[in-house]
Amino acid sequence: MKKELKFHEIINNIISEINEAKRKATSIHGAGNIKSSGDEVESLIREKISLFLPERYLVKQGHIVNSEGKVSNQFDIIIFDRLSTPKFFESKNDTVFYPIESVLAVGEIKKTLRKNDMVDFGKKIKYLKVDMDRHLVENTAFGGIKGKTSFLDLMAMKNNRKYKNPLFSFIFAIDEDRIENLAIDDENLYMPNDIYVLNWGFYLYAKIEDGRIVTQIEDEDSPLTSLIEVKKPGVVCLATMFNQLITHLNKCHIEPFSLSKYMTDRDIYAIKSDELKAYNVVPQKPST
Repeated sequence: MKKELKFHEIINNIISEINEAKRKATSIHGAGNIKSSGDEVESLIREKISLFLPERYLVKQGHIVNSEGKVSNQFDIIIFDRLSTPKFFESKNDTVFYPIESVLAVGEIKKTLRKNDMVDFGKKIKYLKVDMDRHLVENTAFGGIKGKTSFLDLMAMKNNRKYKNPLFSFIFAIDEDRIENLAIDDENLYMPNDIYVLNWGFYLYAKIEDGRIVTQIEDEDSPLTSLIEVKKPGVVCLATMFNQLITHLNKCHIEPFSLSKYMTDRDIYAIKSDELKAYNVVPQKPST
């Protein structure tokens, strides 16, 4: 008998695990252990996302730090390139502090999506992009070969992306509470790219061209102009989220990391001339 591994069955098993984790979390919360009730669900979702991403990317919770020492709010999901940057600090509960240069996606996990969740998450994204001055690295291959196009960009990057490291942001919720009343920032700035509600459907920052959904990303196409609403079962919702993340990461490229950006305090790191001593290591010729 021929063995088969059906993708939709794998996804459905994950959905069952997530819904069961929420049920257990609700029981734990009712018993008064609020922190444990949240950790149960969040840890499982991060674990499942990790399964579907290329090996070079890790999925953690925690904070993001820039070279000036500014620290972000805590993110439920931080996806970063572990091969290009060091891990600054990791606590016993898997909370990490990672340099802003390595982060390519951030996410928020909600057991139930509520009216102001998009706006609240947007404030976190704004702080990361504006207050922490997240730098977008130009893709010199964008639009085709030009005078400034580098050979490396031409080989490694798609020519339809302006930047090498746009930030992908998303909300993942299990259920929703009156999603028709979902609030959006007045200027449509710094909103999450996608919103996934496992037991309802999803919203994509996208447009429709020739009957096809063409997804967009806020760093490339700001401000947000249209959300595509898709009411589909959880298997479609989860598979779409995994595909969106993989597609985004495969289109990105992280520049080599330099720790010198973080060593800006001259009082600490500067080496003065009177602290230097040079030695001649060239062998001396014996005198005759």
